[in-house]
Amino acid sequence: MGCFLMGATGKGITKHPEALLGSVSDNPYDVRTFLKIVHEPKLFTHIGTELTSTTERTLEERGYFARLGETTRGVNEKGLSFTSAIIFEKDTLSKPSNFMPFADVTEFIMKNCKSVDEAIHAFSSQKAIYPAYSVLLADSEGTLAHIEAGSYGTSIYRKYSADQPGITFAVNCYLSKDFIKYNAPTAVISNIKSNNKDRFEQGEILAKKFKGLFSVESLKACLSDHSNSQKNPLENPVLDGWGYSICNHGTRQKDTYPPNGLPWGTVSSEILQPSKKLFWYAYGWPCGQKPEYGDQIFQENFLGHVYSIWFY
Repeated sequence: MGCFLMGATGKGITKHPEALLGSVSDNPYDVRTFLKIVHEPKLFTHIGTELTSTTERTLEERGYFARLGETTRGVNEKGLSFTSAIIFEKDTLSKPSNFMPFADVTEFIMKNCKSVDEAIHAFSSQKAIYPAYSVLLADSEGTLAHIEAGSYGTSIYRKYSADQPGITFAVNCYLSKDFIKYNAPTAVISNIKSNNKDRFEQGEILAKKFKGLFSVESLKACLSDHSNSQKNPLENPVLDGWGYSICNHGTRQKDTYPPNGLPWGTVSSEILQPSKKLFWYAYGWPCGQKPEYGDQIFQENFLGHVYSIWFY
């Protein structure tokens, strides 16, 4: 839910003529992602990740928006791919009374859409989507789009193609000029204390470093980046105990894991390669490092740089 996303496509940007998506999935460490395959007759098969609570309490009981069985990012048999990061909207704003659940839209596009344009239409057809998410979309033709969908409709923030190259990044806030006013003050990109600012700016640095060289391998390096890891996670105004680096080692700097005030960090990372219909996945921190504190649970089971490859 709390995530860093990046997408790249086009000549002079990617090493090969294709669109690529990369993401880290950040949650409390006792909420994990697991791979799932969805197949229904006459609909597109897709593979993606599902959020799962490792406690006796379900995600719904813990107040999560994630629906049981929801695909939180994925690629379908036609190559359409998406990844997403939740947006922290202002608490003072009234939520729409008649909205489409975000999970319904992403389920629809994975089962029915072949292209980025078809997926954008599915989002834009809804007057309101809840909860709000920043979404990266890519397809096998090299089209890449960054949209923001929430309580006030859908905005296309960036759109690129094989012939119109570009790179885009998403964190946990609105970036489009029409929607930025709906951000929670703690999460807005201009808040110098927020990890959104640090992660976004580090993405821009990495974009310059890997321009023309973006590939699965270079995305692995980006998602394993530890810049800003020296900053204290306890000072993050968005979520106390959530770190500042892309590969996020959030902690409350304790060896106990209390039921409340849980630290957030990266629980998995993903790379989506639409041109080959591939989903690359790493459980735990993609860097493969060992945990420093006891509250960074399950990281001892990391896959590190060993990514599982799924294809159709």
